[in-house]
Amino acid sequence: MNWLDPVVSARLLTLYGLIFGVIGGALFGMLLDALQGGRRDLASPRSMQPSRYEAVVDEAVADDAVRLSGALQTTGGGPTRT
Repeated sequence: MNWLDPVVSARLLTLYGLIFGVIGGALFGMLLDALQGGRRDLASPRSMQPSRYEAVVDEAVADDAVRLSGALQTTGGGPTRT
């Protein structure tokens, strides 16, 4: 028995696995795409808008923060200081 035989066999098995794994994965992906009719199965919103903001500020600047956030607010209720 030659010591090189197991090394060559291992390399050939690795090569076959890589080649057929890539080809098999590509074929599987093409099959799934064909079954879905080419449409995507994910949906994403065009944009995300927050419904509200929260700010944590020191007591010394809390009144200024409420005043400034009221100047920026365009919809919804006014700012509150709690």
